[in-house]
Amino acid sequence: MREETPLERLIEGNKRFVENKSLHPNRSLERRQQTASKQEPFAIIVSCSDSRVPSEILFDQGIGDLFIVRVAGNVIGPLEVASIEYSVLYLHSQLIFVLGHENCGAVQAVLAGTTKNIEPIASLIEPAVKTTAQMPGNHLENAVKKNVQRVVEYLQDKPLLKELIAEKKLLIKGGYYNFHTGKVELL
Repeated sequence: MREETPLERLIEGNKRFVENKSLHPNRSLERRQQTASKQEPFAIIVSCSDSRVPSEILFDQGIGDLFIVRVAGNVIGPLEVASIEYSVLYLHSQLIFVLGHENCGAVQAVLAGTTKNIEPIASLIEPAVKTTAQMPGNHLENAVKKNVQRVVEYLQDKPLLKELIAEKKLLIKGGYYNFHTGKVELL
């Protein structure tokens, strides 16, 4: 029997969450003790700081399973990239998953032009807002999804990550979380 890929593990975990059948794996005293001196997260999740988007719960994962990088608007700069590369290089994570979500406040702020005091975040979101301005459909949803795609493309172009992708040791994907259904849609 073939072992699940990291992406399949996330998708299956989200399916359990959506169906209210979470297993809450790897949350025992034994797991805490196993991971006390060493971690080996199979995936890195780059997600928004929004309190409604807790990756371990949405993907039904436990202690030591996920390496989480959270920042408003799920944007990344040098510090976030360094954290991601640390997990890939030293913790051997095999998947980077960039997760945007419905009604993202950071993207809404850029759309509304209310970005006072969040300019560094807003400047990273603005290109997604501008390129989706004329698209049919919901501008906020389109901008959130485009922002995810831009972060995925940015990461895929980083030399270390690009090399690992070419060697088939790393996969980078993006998704969109719907609050109402609980489902994470692959982008």
